[in-house]
Amino acid sequence: MLPNWFKEYLSFHKTERRGIFVLVILLIGLIGFNMYQRYFWKSDWESIELQFGEQIIQFEEETKRLANQKETSKPWLPKAIDYFKFDPNKLDSTGWVALGFSPKQSAAVIRYRSAGAVFRKPEDVKKLFVVDDEKYTQLEPFIDIKPIANKPKKKWDKPKYEPKPKWEKPIYAPKHIELNTADSTMLVEVRGIGPFFARVIIEYRDKLGGYRTKQQVLEVYGMDSAKYAKIEGELWVDSTAVSKININTATLKDLVHHPYINFNQAKAIANYRKQHGPFKSVSDLQEIHLVKGETYRKIAPYFTEQ
Repeated sequence: MLPNWFKEYLSFHKTERRGIFVLVILLIGLIGFNMYQRYFWKSDWESIELQFGEQIIQFEEETKRLANQKETSKPWLPKAIDYFKFDPNKLDSTGWVALGFSPKQSAAVIRYRSAGAVFRKPEDVKKLFVVDDEKYTQLEPFIDIKPIANKPKKKWDKPKYEPKPKWEKPIYAPKHIELNTADSTMLVEVRGIGPFFARVIIEYRDKLGGYRTKQQVLEVYGMDSAKYAKIEGELWVDSTAVSKININTATLKDLVHHPYINFNQAKAIANYRKQHGPFKSVSDLQEIHLVKGETYRKIAPYFTEQ
């Protein structure tokens, strides 16, 4: 008879018995899966084994190819040498190879010779780094250097000294330029007028309608009395070439454009014309308060009533 405590130890509740049953079923399933899984993945294993076998075959073929390549890439070895008389100053690369030198060594000899080296006696062949004492002993009986004619040195003639002709400053011929018809090419011929002043002189002339006197050049931007003093002797003005403005038909814009008239003066002229009718003469401008005295004197030559 078993003791009561042992019976209690081996007794299970209904829920525990179910849990033990499920656990046993899972263990049996895992053991069976582990035993028979190879049959489920058979095709994959066969594919892996096949690929592995192909890789082994490729590795063996590559090993054989490298071995063959190594055998065929052996260093250059000369054939049996049939020595012959040669001139090292004229022998080409093929001849050096025939004497037992490798193609690379032959090319080095040709480069050495092309750099200007000359063999004047058999011992000079020993200067080649590819020729050791043993090789020179083999080559020496066959070295046949032809005499080399020395090139005559050119006699250097000292050039005769010829003094450079003394530079003489060209004589400047003064110009005679008419300001109202000259273009920029003509103006730059005047000493003291460069491209800049030639351009601004012409631009100011166009705004005025022409120069009445050459002193008006002093009104050009950048011109001062010192610069003007250097050029005034070569300038002159034809006052008949001045272009005049019709005071009765000129617009406000035309009037303002003139350098001697500001906006207020132009507006006063336009208003006077509107109130009193056309100007009968240029002198009527003096009736306008803003156009009197010095202003009238400056603008009168540039206006006409017709």
